[in-house]
Amino acid sequence: MSAPADVPAGGDGPRIVPLAPGEWDDFLIRLVAAFGGPDHALNIFTTLGRHQQLFRPWITYGGALLTGTLPGRAREMTILRTSVRSQAEYEWTHHADAALRVGVTADELAALRRPLADHPWPADDLALLVAVDEMHDTWTLSDRTFKALHDRLGDVGTIELVLLVGQYHSVALALRSLRIEIESGGAGSANPPRRSPPEAGRRSS
Repeated sequence: MSAPADVPAGGDGPRIVPLAPGEWDDFLIRLVAAFGGPDHALNIFTTLGRHQQLFRPWITYGGALLTGTLPGRAREMTILRTSVRSQAEYEWTHHADAALRVGVTADELAALRRPLADHPWPADDLALLVAVDEMHDTWTLSDRTFKALHDRLGDVGTIELVLLVGQYHSVALALRSLRIEIESGGAGSANPPRRSPPEAGRRSS
């Protein structure tokens, strides 16, 4: 479905200006340092960081999902497919390299942008991706899709995957509604080797 005429999908710049370095609180300063320093500050952090009360627990929750029980390959494929379906190019930019590092191939990366039937996905991958698409399209899982997912991931993994998809729908909504822009340096400058963020101890973008 296309966006209503009075709700532009793109934009003329961010709707909420990211915090300038002089406006960062101690938590944001430490977080930016953990992610490569001020030259690599992520706009999603410096924008959402304006809401100090929510930002710290959001970082903690997002970080917990990124270091949970799901294999890295499954996690990154889930995030990337959700970003494609949600039209959140920011998240694609920041997770494509991570996906390659955990075993997603370049061909698979390209296929994640296309209909699932266009690529010969292994059964385990297909169960995961069908679930992602179904949750996006229907906001639930059919019994058949749930069983295929649960047979592979069990109780804990299934809960985690559902929450991961929900988290990145929420992130996509924030990115698009607030018009958070991809950093001018692109993925290369925004994805340096990471140190652990403060307190959360995990990446959450």
